[in-house]
Amino acid sequence: MRYAALVVCIVIGIGAAGVAQHQYAFYYDLSGGQDLVINMMNTMEESSAYLIEVYDAWGNLLWQKTGELAAYEAEFYRLGEFVAAGDMNWGVTTVASEEQLVIGLEYLAGGKLVSIDTVSQEVPELEGGVPYWLGAYYTQAEGLSTGVIIMNPHDEATSVNVSLRNPNGELLYSQDIDLAPYESEYLDLDKLVGQGGLIWGLVDVQMQENAVVVAVEYYGERLEVDNITEYYF
Repeated sequence: MRYAALVVCIVIGIGAAGVAQHQYAFYYDLSGGQDLVINMMNTMEESSAYLIEVYDAWGNLLWQKTGELAAYEAEFYRLGEFVAAGDMNWGVTTVASEEQLVIGLEYLAGGKLVSIDTVSQEVPELEGGVPYWLGAYYTQAEGLSTGVIIMNPHDEATSVNVSLRNPNGELLYSQDIDLAPYESEYLDLDKLVGQGGLIWGLVDVQMQENAVVVAVEYYGERLEVDNITEYYF
């Protein structure tokens, strides 16, 4: 049994190494009646092997899938068909591929499409010892609220600082967050800064050594989800 398990791990490791030229990461949520359809499109004239991995909020691997896309071919997966719903079944999905991909994301709630996002920016490699920042808009104005998800798409731990500022530049909230490999952290801004007409502005995430991925959920009359991978420095 141990030998068989070792062989499986070696095969998976070889497969991951073979498709690791391009790395993508984004948010998924299978809690509370939500789901995600992943549409992967090969942008190149060459075929592209790929590996999808889905992790829960604690960084545990829930599902993985290898495949290959022919030139300009597209493929889709509805995660709810492969991963069970659960309170902690949300967090980061990673995609490794031989060629560059464009990934279309369809976020569902109650079986209905609520938000579409497109990921074409890879997880960046950071220069050691240099700080970088990811920025996003948040709003807690009347009738609106925001959730911020910080995800570690790497197989080693990392740390970030998250801060929230209002339109006057005042610091409303700041926290250092340690993330285990593939772990995610959810920040409920209703609880952290409350609601009000002047509670909106910049979410600032400072990272170093390893890049994280940020997703922002906007709640109002409908749900909207945006993934952010590109740093502004």
